[in-house]
Amino acid sequence: MKHKILLVLFLSFMACFTANAQKVTLQFRQVKLAKVFDAITQQTGLTVAYSRPTVDPDRVVSIEADKEELSDVLTQLLKGTNVTFEIGETKIYLKEESVSDTPQKSGRLITISGTIVDEKGETIIGASVAVQGTTLGTITNADGEYSLANVPENSQITISFIGYQSISLPANAKALGKIVMKEDNELLDEVVVIGYGTTTVKSATGSISSVKANELQSYPSTNFASALSGKMAGVQVSLPSGAPGGSPVINVRGIGTLTAGSKPLIVVDGFPLTEGSDINSINMSAIQSIEVLKDAASTAIYGSRGANGIIMITTKSGKTSKPNVSLSATFSLQQRYDKLELVDAYDMAQYMLEARNTGYVNKNPSVRKESDDTATRKANGASKRELIPDYLYPYLNGEKGLTNTNWLDEIFQLAPMQDYNISVSGGSEKAFYSLSAGYMKQKGIVIGTDFDKFSANVNLKLMPSNTITLGFSFSPSYSKQNTFDENAMSSNFLNIATGIYPFFAPYNEDGTLAISEQIKANADTDGALYENPVAIAKKVERKTDRLRLFGNMYAEVKLLKDFRFKTNIGADYDASIYKFYTPSDIGKYRAAAPQPISASQSNTNRKNYLIENTLTYNKLIKEHSIQVLLGQSYQREDQELLKVTATDFGDSSIKNIAGGSSFKVEPSQYSWAMISYFARLNYNWQDKYIFSASMRRDGSSRFGNNTKWGMFPALSAAWLISNEKFMSNCSAIDYAKLRVSWGKSGNNQIANYGAQALMSNNDYLFGGTLAPGTVINASPNPDLSWEMTSTWNIGLDVTLFKYLGISADFYLANTNDLLLSVPVPQQSGYTTSLQNIGKVRNTGFEIRFSTAKDIEMGPVSWNSSLNLSTNKNKVLALAPGQTQIIGSKGFSITEVGKSISELYGYEIIGIYKSDEDFKKYPAMPGTQIGDYIIKNQNDDNVINTKDKKSFGSPLPKVVLGWNNTFRYKSFELTLDLYSELGKKLYSTALATYMDTGEGFAVTTKEYFNNRYHPVNNPNGTYATPNMGNFSSARKEARISNKFFYNASNFNIRSLKFSYELPSSFINRLGLQRTQVYFLANNLLLLTPYKGMSLNGNAADALNQGLESYNYPLPRTFSLGLNINF
Repeated sequence: MKHKILLVLFLSFMACFTANAQKVTLQFRQVKLAKVFDAITQQTGLTVAYSRPTVDPDRVVSIEADKEELSDVLTQLLKGTNVTFEIGETKIYLKEESVSDTPQKSGRLITISGTIVDEKGETIIGASVAVQGTTLGTITNADGEYSLANVPENSQITISFIGYQSISLPANAKALGKIVMKEDNELLDEVVVIGYGTTTVKSATGSISSVKANELQSYPSTNFASALSGKMAGVQVSLPSGAPGGSPVINVRGIGTLTAGSKPLIVVDGFPLTEGSDINSINMSAIQSIEVLKDAASTAIYGSRGANGIIMITTKSGKTSKPNVSLSATFSLQQRYDKLELVDAYDMAQYMLEARNTGYVNKNPSVRKESDDTATRKANGASKRELIPDYLYPYLNGEKGLTNTNWLDEIFQLAPMQDYNISVSGGSEKAFYSLSAGYMKQKGIVIGTDFDKFSANVNLKLMPSNTITLGFSFSPSYSKQNTFDENAMSSNFLNIATGIYPFFAPYNEDGTLAISEQIKANADTDGALYENPVAIAKKVERKTDRLRLFGNMYAEVKLLKDFRFKTNIGADYDASIYKFYTPSDIGKYRAAAPQPISASQSNTNRKNYLIENTLTYNKLIKEHSIQVLLGQSYQREDQELLKVTATDFGDSSIKNIAGGSSFKVEPSQYSWAMISYFARLNYNWQDKYIFSASMRRDGSSRFGNNTKWGMFPALSAAWLISNEKFMSNCSAIDYAKLRVSWGKSGNNQIANYGAQALMSNNDYLFGGTLAPGTVINASPNPDLSWEMTSTWNIGLDVTLFKYLGISADFYLANTNDLLLSVPVPQQSGYTTSLQNIGKVRNTGFEIRFSTAKDIEMGPVSWNSSLNLSTNKNKVLALAPGQTQIIGSKGFSITEVGKSISELYGYEIIGIYKSDEDFKKYPAMPGTQIGDYIIKNQNDDNVINTKDKKSFGSPLPKVVLGWNNTFRYKSFELTLDLYSELGKKLYSTALATYMDTGEGFAVTTKEYFNNRYHPVNNPNGTYATPNMGNFSSARKEARISNKFFYNASNFNIRSLKFSYELPSSFINRLGLQRTQVYFLANNLLLLTPYKGMSLNGNAADALNQGLESYNYPLPRTFSLGLNINF
């Protein structure tokens, strides 16, 4: 008690002492108004008294004042509002401008008194008790007591204290006797979007991760999904292609399917997008928040589409304010990482000489010699690949000034990018609006690739009456993309640039493109007969034009007191035109120019429609809060595809299909539809015990006649432990909530007609005449249904010591009825049938540490979050009698009892260096000295496919994300770190040509410096160069642990340094806020992986971990400007 009295006396003394010190120094940028008030109180001793209906303490402001008059500072803070102020002896009173400065004279004058405590019953010292609109007020004493006389009976009393929610009560309210103030915990009251509604962090019973608009600003707007990586535990985002406009692959809590799609459902402003939708059309600057629903309690409300998780995207909307205009401009430069190091022309010449000599001599060492000339070699029956090309000799002789082309340098470029956005938002009591538009122009780091996009967003909300709300949103976008097919070897010039010889130049001496030089030079000696990749990039056209029109409108009516009915109608139109053209004056693989002109065009039109109706009931009965949702949904999609391929061009000046005279037309179309009914019940008792239950019934056209309908239930509960009385004395724990959930959700991402018997053309020869006909090429299955995932989730959320927030989740998800093709009896007329057979289990742990509020370190504040996630999957069952599935690429295996798509191949244990090694280790036929030794796993002295083994999952064992924000006055630094531990990749680029020692194409410095040679490098770890060895042993070694690489990595994903110009300066220009910043993305990447891209194939569940000439992600440096007025 003595300490409390001393504290009150000290505060009172300071208040008297500082009442006349009316000058303050403030340096704040983008902070809440309440934080500025706190600083004013610390400097002046004056408590700021206000009521929440009048003053919004959460309003974000910026201010810079250096020993300025307090009245001037307050005027600046309240500019643009209808709030005025009065500075009293102990308090600063904020009030509405229209209210009189003197007490109301109407009504009886009374005396009010009472006690103010917090939720744990502790008295609050120094709380402000003020009569709204007057200078009348007081503060609580050391015992939390207050008394105030001459209070008008019909007035409003405002109770406020820093760090607590303000309270406004009538002067005659009995509740004034004992007032319980609640902590103003912004994080717990933060709104998160869920299926068909919203909730708060405190009330959520499911596992939900959220990213707000300000957290997206540290990433370029090329792809908003990339900004999610490392921000959310359990959410992994990869870009298999770093090409401009490349589509991301998002996995939520691992992979739970083998043959169906694994993409999460994306819902934009309540509209569920179909899988495969172009999410790049969404303007990142228009996004307000992104929530990821991870457990079944959150996803089951979307039924058959929720098993892979749900991403809820909410676009920005207006609020009551004057028009707020924002402009932003960003200029960026992108560059490649230098990870793949190839040999130069002189080392390449030596490598080719060794490879061709080894292949030549090994076939008949007693006759053939390395010194044999071309004529002798031909006389000895040498193949083309055993001859030495004449153009090698100048390099072997060490002549200077010869052509030495680094083709990667020719293909890659320093690529600019520009991004511009404008938005206008505001509103009144009856209408809100938010309008935005953006334009982005991006060059790719690989020549011949680029992406331009225009996008806009319109969001309107009208309230013509107290019972009716109308909403409308519209998001058009148009994009143009130039790229190449990364899966086509002959046209993937990035692939060609890693294999073509450095002895040839991309341009002739006159500056024209060199065409087919390597193809012609190697015609007699074979080798990598590639066309000039620069010529391919510049001459071959690959263009995609895309128009996207996405709109949504709704009407909500308040019925009676507690009911609301809402109807929503949406449409998504997506039209694209892809044009491909190859001129005659460019060669193809192994074929020099000229070549026949080829052209094709593909037109795709997709239309998606949605109609939804919901009825909600909200009721608060004393300590019981009840929310009920009933809904119905209908969604349909129609798509038409027309591909035309043209040949026999007569005029090369017409660079499209119109120039051809022969055409191949390939039309196709499909449709699917879904009708659904759903319900949800939320119950909250005493703000301690929360219960939620949901049910959805889906009917889908994709599944069999006997299984078109499915039920998807979910149950969840939460216990707010910190609200229990027994926690009142636990000062260390500010907040604690335990969550438990169970539910079922489905995966419907299969072919639209997978359950039906499909027909295909099948002509047959009768008596020398071809008769047209059709044949059934797929077995029907009337019982085909969705894959079903049942998930348990247990989570704990706590806040310790008011600063440290911890959220942890453990989950177990069993997926049954996996879709697999199984053999059927031959008499059926089919070979296989798609059936619901397999089972997979995913388990994982997620934890997130965060600062519940900024940590103040003198003038520097720090906000941080660290998340960690693990996931492990296990195949429980495949088809009857089936124990494993070998991936279609040959490097992966999915086996019962192990993870999906584990790396699979031979184990290399050394190199055959002598005949003794052949006696010690069995070998495949054709194996030679200098080849790899393959371990005989089953000790049968025979090397074959039975000796292949699993080398574990390529997926990372641990994923980490650490995001930090530091603020000092007007400066801000954000730093986002990302790491994947235990990740592996199989690189076909390194295995096929560059590191197996064939000598067919360019190799890496890694191989060249560590290749085995009995004299020059007897300790070499890579096989001897041998171009003439086509034995199965040399080929089989390509898929082995030798080329399964450790791809663990650490990445500085984003570093942003910003400065906000002083408000005293920009206000004179009519501006509210101006920020300049420098941004670096993918600034530093540390990894032992030597390949071109860390992002391997992530879309195919059975072939995970494959990296094959993928377009690498760029390192990006940006300068930007944000202006608000």
